[in-house]
Amino acid sequence: DTSSMKRNVSFSSLEIRSYNITLGDAPTCNGPPISLDWEYDPSATAQYEIDHYENYRTDEAPRRKKQEMRMPPMHRQYLLMREAGFTRGEIKDAMEEAKRVAKQRQKTAKGARLGFVQPVEEVLEKTRRKFFGKRR
Repeated sequence: DTSSMKRNVSFSSLEIRSYNITLGDAPTCNGPPISLDWEYDPSATAQYEIDHYENYRTDEAPRRKKQEMRMPPMHRQYLLMREAGFTRGEIKDAMEEAKRVAKQRQKTAKGARLGFVQPVEEVLEKTRRKFFGKRR
């Protein structure tokens, strides 16, 4: 019985990479969306022993609060233009698309709360009937 077996995972070291930024696609109504790019700077990569890093995180650099992680919209725009080379037009287009998607999600969520969205089971049953006919 594999469900009663103890499973352990451990790590001895970690690698911290510094990724470039790019225009994102997260739905937001508040400024340009920003994301990490796929490319990173290998020269800015650092490796640490787990114990050393955990002690550092506990003693010298405790985790940031959620509020400290937020980036104001104007700062995102500044970074996208200065560090990633995007134009105001590209940023504006991305902001409009993100706003459109955010509004569509709000509309869908509102419809779900009001019962206008079909439950997944109903959609699956209709699809099954379409391909396989009625159950006997």
